[in-house]
Parts: sequence; structure tokens; C-alpha cells
Amino acid sequence: MSDLAELETTPCVLCRSTDNTPLYETKDRLCHVAGHFALVRCDNCGLYYLNPRPTQGSIGAYYPTDYDPFAHRTLQQLPLLQRFSVRYGLRKRCHFIHAYKPHGRLLDIGCATGQFLAEMRRYPGWQVHGVEPSSEAAQFAQDTLGLDVHQGELASAAYPDAYFDAITMWDVLEHLHEPREVLSEIDRILKPDGVLALRTPSLDSWDARAFSPYWAGLDSPRHLAIFSRETAAALLSCTGFTLRKMTTGGGSYFINLISLRFWLEEKLSDGVVRRAILGLAGSFLARLASALPLTILDRCGLGSGMMILAQPQDG
Repeated sequence: MSDLAELETTPCVLCRSTDNTPLYETKDRLCHVAGHFALVRCDNCGLYYLNPRPTQGSIGAYYPTDYDPFAHRTLQQLPLLQRFSVRYGLRKRCHFIHAYKPHGRLLDIGCATGQFLAEMRRYPGWQVHGVEPSSEAAQFAQDTLGLDVHQGELASAAYPDAYFDAITMWDVLEHLHEPREVLSEIDRILKPDGVLALRTPSLDSWDARAFSPYWAGLDSPRHLAIFSRETAAALLSCTGFTLRKMTTGGGSYFINLISLRFWLEEKLSDGVVRRAILGLAGSFLARLASALPLTILDRCGLGSGMMILAQPQDG
């Protein structure tokens, strides 16, 4: 039960069933905004989701100004190693799209401050657009990076039918109150031969199982639903999409590190020892040593996040 947000009871956002099994209580471990929430599993389709959950009108309290995706900084303002890591991740996303669509009109939903769009704009033949609910993040993307970003929800942008060649949602699906409605709108504005690319935390990952309530992929209450490969495929199918590719990977090291921090904060009271462990786990040598095991886990479909590519069923 939340101490802050207005809550609403919801059926499963995938199959609409009201039958569910409580799993455990969660809280905001990342931004430390007050509140406690119940994570449940749908008895019909197996989706994990918050129930009750913050309403759309109150969820904004859990996106404070220091929420990292909204940080007002360009790549040039980041430390050198972090800048390299972020740009590498952005280019992997660009290549993921470019392998299926060499040029066209692209929409990034939930574009935050527009870093991906700015990188994608560097590729010849792409016209990029964004949608972002946060007014401050959208303003930064517009004014600092010179991007065409609609501030608000996707439906309020009222794009024409079959307008985009590619649509992306990077770490957005899990934040949506009504993912079926958003995906149906994407199906309307995406060209029949267009592509939808998205990334979302994977409930099938080894770290989701290992860290359970301390897993960073839960990120309650901002993440309203957590998908497995099976439930993600079912969601795409019922909203008009055919799954073309599903892999895992991308950001596993950092998600694991944050999950370890959450676990230590709960289990280890000695702050000095806790900081020492996190310092060791976050070192360059630790990252280097974990590279091969995490790559193997990704190849086995056990990575922290799913990368998904889909196309309209009539395409």
C-alpha cells in the first residue's frame, strides 16, 4: 500500500483477468520516494504487474528531477569512460534498427532527453521524431539538441496513419498504464512494412531469479508490468504484431550492480563494508572479468533485458 500516491486496482494489462496471486511487497529502492506496493502474478497469463498501482495522475511523483533518464546533460558532459559506454549502447540500438531499415522516418516513444534520437540523426537518410511525457526532458531535447519532440502522450500527438518506417521504445513498455492501447496506436501509425523495436527488462533473466524483490528490473512503482518472453510475445500478437527477433542483453552489468546495491542496502547495515563491496563490484577489473560470463548468459537468453523487433501482421 502506498504512503504517497493515489492507487487504483487494475486487471491484468495483458489478458484483462482479475485473478492474481500476490508475490511480494516492493518499494522505490532507486529514488527512495515513499510508498509500498504489491507485485502480483496473473493466474491466467502469468504477467507480473503492480496491483494496486499509482494512477496516471499520481505516478509523476515517482519521477523526481534527479531520475537518471531525465538528467539534463549531453554526451560531451559525461566522464570519458561513461561517455564511451553510453555511446556504445546508443549505437547498438541504432544498428539494431539500421539492419532492418536503412532509412526513413523514425519515432522514439518515451525519448527522455533525446540522446538516442541525436545519435540516430547522425545516420544518413533518417528523419527523427520523439514523444516524451516529461515537460522538462522534452524541453531539453528540443532546445539543447534541436530535436522534434512532442511533449505528452503518444495519442495526443495524433500522427497520420502509416506515417513511420520505424518506431522505438527503449525501456518504456514496462512504464505504460495501458500497453495494449499504446501498441494498437503504434500499429496504426506504423507503415505495413515498418519495424517496431523495443527493450524491456526480462523476467526470464538469471538476475531476476537471483535477486527477486531486490532486482533492479522491478523498479517499483515506475515499472507497472514486468514481461517474460512469453508474455511479451503474447502482448505483441494481440495488438497486431508479428515477432521477428528477440534477444537478451544490453546493460546487464549495470542492472546487476544496482541489484547488488539494493540487496546490500537491505541486508548489510555496515556502510563501510557495503561501500567497499560495491566499489570492488563496480571496478574496471570486475567489469572486465564479468564480460564473458554475461555474454554467455545473454546468448543463452538469460540476460537482464529483452531486445525485441516486430512488424505489423499485415506487413
